[in-house]
Amino acid sequence: MKRLQFPLAALVFGLGALLLPARAVHAQDMINNLPDYTGAWLMADLMQRRGRDPEGTSHESAREDRRMEETARQATAKPQAPDAETILRQATYVPSAEVEATLDDAFAGFLAGQRPDASSPALLRALAEDNAAGSPFLDLLAGGLGGGDRDALRAALRRGDLQQRYAQWLSSMGYTDRNLFDVHAAFLMHSWAIANNGVMTRDSKAAFGAVREELAQLQARADAPRTLSRSDARKQEEAQSFALLTALLVSAWGDADARGKIVLAKGVNALGRRIGIDYAAVTLTEDGFQSR
Repeated sequence: MKRLQFPLAALVFGLGALLLPARAVHAQDMINNLPDYTGAWLMADLMQRRGRDPEGTSHESAREDRRMEETARQATAKPQAPDAETILRQATYVPSAEVEATLDDAFAGFLAGQRPDASSPALLRALAEDNAAGSPFLDLLAGGLGGGDRDALRAALRRGDLQQRYAQWLSSMGYTDRNLFDVHAAFLMHSWAIANNGVMTRDSKAAFGAVREELAQLQARADAPRTLSRSDARKQEEAQSFALLTALLVSAWGDADARGKIVLAKGVNALGRRIGIDYAAVTLTEDGFQSR
């Protein structure tokens, strides 16, 4: 493991007090917290599975377990679920300028102190549960856009500099910001790193591929894969919400002093617990997340 600086433009590889009690959070808790986002269920499920793995369980053993589960599932009378490759392809969306503009408005308002309502993106509603308007965590995120009022933040988002650097970085890694699983893998890895004081695994590219693959495999094993039935607009809102939050976190981390990094780590841990992720229960390796 090594420590990495996180300025997005030069990335090698490189989500206050918690409202939820420190306890094991189950997938159903996360579903209740982010009902709009299939990806949140998958991310929580993945991290919980890794956190429950017995010490010493290898990634190869986990793969063998998955192969056995797949064989058993195929033997049932249930219809064959789409495979991981099909799901990866169908997790890609065609972007809409209207959806992007609506998301920019929502993020600008939220970072400027407006509280989200029922029509706001689910990720902002989750963030609002643990961060009052003007909280240090939100101020640090807004700083990644230059700060200012809602109009200034919206103008920065409309210019798209931060989003473009994030998309270019994903592309340089062989992935795209237009795919839910690519964005979710990036969020999990960067948020885990920030929650753990900026530590990142040495072979980040291999780790990214492993995390992305397992997210897709979890979706393929779901009883009713919901990603495939989502509209492009729904997939775009979810993907761009997590992509923008990841980019803001990375930018804020690169600019923060020691005190600011503590604020960011606490904020990410709070969001993780609300989604259903315990960042302290897992470590990141080239084979993906494993139990500590």
